Amino acid sequence: MKREPAVAGYFYPERKDELYSLLSSFAVPEEHISGSVIGAIVPHAGIIYSGRTAMYSYRAIEKSIIRDFIIIGPNHRPITPYASLYPEGKWSTPLGDAIINERMAEELYRNSDYIVKDEESHRMEHSVEVQIPFLQYMFGEAFRFVPVILGDQEMEIARNIGEALLRISDPFIFIASSDFTHYESAKTVEKKDMDLISAIKTLDLDKFYSVLEEENVTACGYGAIASLMYYTRKRGGQMIFLNHSNSGDVTGDYSEVVGYGSLVSVVP
Repeated sequence: MKREPAVAGYFYPERKDELYSLLSSFAVPEEHISGSVIGAIVPHAGIIYSGRTAMYSYRAIEKSIIRDFIIIGPNHRPITPYASLYPEGKWSTPLGDAIINERMAEELYRNSDYIVKDEESHRMEHSVEVQIPFLQYMFGEAFRFVPVILGDQEMEIARNIGEALLRISDPFIFIASSDFTHYESAKTVEKKDMDLISAIKTLDLDKFYSVLEEENVTACGYGAIASLMYYTRKRGGQMIFLNHSNSGDVTGDYSEVVGYGSLVSVVP
């Protein structure tokens, strides 16, 4: 089974040389992180807008010896309340084919009552797809991944998936794919996003969901973030903030922007 790219030419260049050149242009400073990276929060907008912020997390991930990734993002067009797992095969991008870790996918599926095998929901969804070129840029063909997208993102499901991840037998890095506040002024986006990032760093799910509701933070992948928070807390880790930006930094128009955040989950 091979999934063809849904958003090449829209969210990122469809030509290999242009995509590689764009990814190469995101020069970010090296972060000195103490501990082992077990997860990350990265954006999934058009790479020209959010790619530099995403690269902060990917540069931190690059230092790890782990080459298996579970990528969880939102389903922007949910047709099921469940978490949809693409269980086998390859995903194609202009940089080549990325192979699914089928054994890890099956283990995750068996660990959670909320996860269903559902290739169709992934067909046009971009939240996982946009992450694959970064991994290919970093690691070539030397990685495997498991793609999951969430319909319902409530706290119970986030906890359940976090528990399922804790029972995976082999090492992996958990990538939570999410943009932050959508289509407000840069000043408002900065305030809302930093309040949410402060909540993320506490690893307190009640506080996180309260900030989402009380401040109306339109972070589209909040369920994936919550699962990573739960997983990190249970692993005895912490969330480290790396970078925040917004689409206005590229367009020059700060009247209505989307916010992007980059954080990593680290254990001692």
